[in-house]
Amino acid sequence: MAGVDDKHGGQVGRGRTHHGIHNVWVLLPVVIILLLAAAARFDGVAERPVWTDEGWSAWAARDHDINVIWDKLAQDRHPPLYFMTLSAWWTLAGPSRLALRFLSIAGGLLTVAVAYRIGADWLGRRAARFGALLLAVLDIAVYYSQEIRHYGWLVLSVSLMSLFFLRYLRRPRAWTLVAYSLSITGMLYNLYLGLLVLGVQGVVGLLLWRGSRRDKAGLIAAWAGALVLYGPWLSVILSEQWRDFGPGIGGFPNSYDSTAGSLKTLSELLFGSQLALTLGLYAIGVWTITQQRDRWSTTWTARVYLVLGGGGLYLFMFAVNPWYGVLSARTLAFLTPLLMVVCGYGLSQLNRRVAGLFAALLVLFMLADTQTIQPHLDSHKAAAALAEQFAPGDLVVLETGWDDNAFLYELTLALPADHPAIIRTLPWIGEPTKAVPVVPQVQADITAHRRVWVVNWLQPSQVIPWLAEENKDYVTVMALETPVGAQYDDLYPYNKVVQAVLFERPNLDAPPLVYGDVLALRDSLLPETVKAGERLHVDLWWSAAETPALDYSVGVFLMDQDGVVKAEHNGPPGDTSTTLWVVDDVVFDRHTLHVPHDLAPGQYQVAVNVYWYGDLEPLAVNGQDYAVAGLVHTP
Repeated sequence: MAGVDDKHGGQVGRGRTHHGIHNVWVLLPVVIILLLAAAARFDGVAERPVWTDEGWSAWAARDHDINVIWDKLAQDRHPPLYFMTLSAWWTLAGPSRLALRFLSIAGGLLTVAVAYRIGADWLGRRAARFGALLLAVLDIAVYYSQEIRHYGWLVLSVSLMSLFFLRYLRRPRAWTLVAYSLSITGMLYNLYLGLLVLGVQGVVGLLLWRGSRRDKAGLIAAWAGALVLYGPWLSVILSEQWRDFGPGIGGFPNSYDSTAGSLKTLSELLFGSQLALTLGLYAIGVWTITQQRDRWSTTWTARVYLVLGGGGLYLFMFAVNPWYGVLSARTLAFLTPLLMVVCGYGLSQLNRRVAGLFAALLVLFMLADTQTIQPHLDSHKAAAALAEQFAPGDLVVLETGWDDNAFLYELTLALPADHPAIIRTLPWIGEPTKAVPVVPQVQADITAHRRVWVVNWLQPSQVIPWLAEENKDYVTVMALETPVGAQYDDLYPYNKVVQAVLFERPNLDAPPLVYGDVLALRDSLLPETVKAGERLHVDLWWSAAETPALDYSVGVFLMDQDGVVKAEHNGPPGDTSTTLWVVDDVVFDRHTLHVPHDLAPGQYQVAVNVYWYGDLEPLAVNGQDYAVAGLVHTP
């Protein structure tokens, strides 16, 4: 056999086989953890509506023009890397919620892998597996791996900074220094908050680490290199953004004060709902590190960094928060990898069976008792309700305050791809000290359309009263109300519905079409085009020429040029029986036809007839059984 005939060859072959099997068993738990992390992060992301800040991200990235995106971000206080990548990814993957959230999901999965690697490097593989497992299911880590926001990428870039920083401490090498410098640059181009981690690394690297002066100079060179690479955006910060940083996020929605109650709430976010268990494990991990005898070794220094860069930085942020607001779920999420790595180390100090049981219970508890990190308004349901009644050519005006961007995105998904521009009123009411009246800004656009939707939530409407009370040309024809959803019910008890109101401007001066000398068709509104498989809304305006003796019905037909009916809808005109109509009062009447999926391209007639259901005999109009109300084109 090979092992006998060729001693060295046989031993090498068996060694490689044994080594390969060993690697498989080492990697298998990590692969399972990553699969669990992926399942947690993909769960529900395609259905969950975007919220305010996600809507802003989509708005910032929607133009697909680097100069436009750069200018939008320069006016805010966000760096450009994530948003420009999001725009490029959008062009490849499309605008769906899953597609746009995938960048954060990918970042979250990589973060779990990097956290495992950090733990394995300094605390052992067992501790690393536990830490990665906890991070895989921790609610705050999962959630910020699902948002269309840059926080997931911040967590990843900070984790990479920690990985390369610690590896440089162990073995200073040029390639590690370059990777470290690039990870710092990536962090800066994602979110400035990672500078806090850089501060911890500066203290540890320059004061605690017993490296040579040359090696410490290498760290300084890496920082300087990152600053040079950051130069293009640093100039934007200094010239345009600096004034917007103000007192941090103090007073912003979802921010916290430094109180005992906030400490408990934020700790539950960072350590999970089973706070006593995870804090206990964290305390065991920290205690074990402090008991290490080989003080000032590189291993001790690295482990101290794991504590300072997680729990230490959390306490520091809590302490400085009264002077510069930094406390919120989104601004603390980047601490979770090092926190969970230390928790994993504490778990690894227990008996193997006990540790395994604890880990399984923690995972089950975290998956079963999920926390709501950020409430979401059911804007997708309001968008879907509007889309059901939307007709090509309708104008949509949003009066939803800071949620204009979220509604814009959800409507973009719900409406046909060729829908008209949606007007956000946020630009005129976004800054209360600079707010201007909305109506003068939108009046020209509104009067250019005969059908106008106004979507309103939370903010007092300016457009609806103007159209309903002051502009006599428009008539309110439909009002849809959609509940905000369970997550927003308690937050806004006096604003529990999203309202979408449709206004129409009928032309009542044109000669009417009179059916049987009884009913007069005063006007009809229908879109110029309709696609196969879509709904065709035909809006009719009626009045009674004389008091009807019967309750009439109306038939609306889509016919080709040969008179063949392709789609139809029959029903009473309006909401009131015709026998109750008052002469000359105008009645709105909507009919919705479902256009066949196989309808051939071309021009079609929309015909209208009137009949009594008792005998189905149509009333004569211009000597015919029906009249053509308009034409539509199918592309």
